[in-house]
Amino acid sequence: MPEPGFTDSILSLFFPPRCVHCGAPGGWLCPACAGLLAPVGPCCRRCGSPQAAFCRDCPECRGKMLGFGSATAAFCFQGPARSLVHALKYRRQRRLAAFMAALPQDHPACLTAAGTGVTLTYVPLHRSKLISRGYNQAELYARAISRRWRLPVKDLLLKRIPTPAQNRLGLEERGRNLAGSFGLQRMTGAITGRVILVDDVFTTGSTATACARVLRERLDVEVDVWTFARTVKAGV
Repeated sequence: MPEPGFTDSILSLFFPPRCVHCGAPGGWLCPACAGLLAPVGPCCRRCGSPQAAFCRDCPECRGKMLGFGSATAAFCFQGPARSLVHALKYRRQRRLAAFMAALPQDHPACLTAAGTGVTLTYVPLHRSKLISRGYNQAELYARAISRRWRLPVKDLLLKRIPTPAQNRLGLEERGRNLAGSFGLQRMTGAITGRVILVDDVFTTGSTATACARVLRERLDVEVDVWTFARTVKAGV
């Protein structure tokens, strides 16, 4: 099978990409739109919210029982970042995964420290959703990160129960919606060290928490979360 980079080069030759945000020819993001990407920047060490960058008491994760140790995202889920996520997720632009993996300049230290017992995994889709969409955007993104940072990626989780889309639900409903829906894949060999759970967008943390709890309880590992983007409340 050809290397992803080779395949992307051939596809780009015959089907040159256009900016996913404004439609200008020449690349997945034109220089003007790339300049509109908003890095999350300093944030809460626990949930990744920039709202608590300079305070000890984070208003977003205060009192919450999170299943992961920390959550980090590259960009605010707005403008070109939103367009990139939607193009990968809904417009079948699978080649975007490698482009998105190369965009952030500040990855967590755990991603850049190859050979230190870090394993990547990703938020799974239920089989029915995987069949209808044809791929899992979180898996594509995780595998692109794996290639770029030379870190192992493993299929650790499965979605056992099909659930309504999270973006249609409130905060409390999101947690109830996902209760018991994730499980552990059958696997051989032990997982040790730290697991980085990869997804495209962090919204409330309900999905990340549900997945991380399975990993922690079944594998006895530390879990951190990395996403390409995260929603940020207005005024932050």
